[in-house]
Amino acid sequence: MVPRGQQKDPRADHAAACVLAAFGAAEQAGLPLVDCYRAGVDAWLGAHPDQGREHAAQKAVAVILAAKVTLRIHGA
Repeated sequence: MVPRGQQKDPRADHAAACVLAAFGAAEQAGLPLVDCYRAGVDAWLGAHPDQGREHAAQKAVAVILAAKVTLRIHGA
């Protein structure tokens, strides 16, 4: 159990690999970005059928963004 006020990193969840695989497969298929994210959310829900769609979306998107987004800082 995670103490109140602290959240478990969704990247450490067993569903994270499925989320990224589903997102990647949707990307490879040339689907629109919204459908790629939807595939990731559906994968999260497949691993956690007891969770609501909104919660699953937050977790899946966090996993996808952590894997796909890089921060670029341009020097001053």
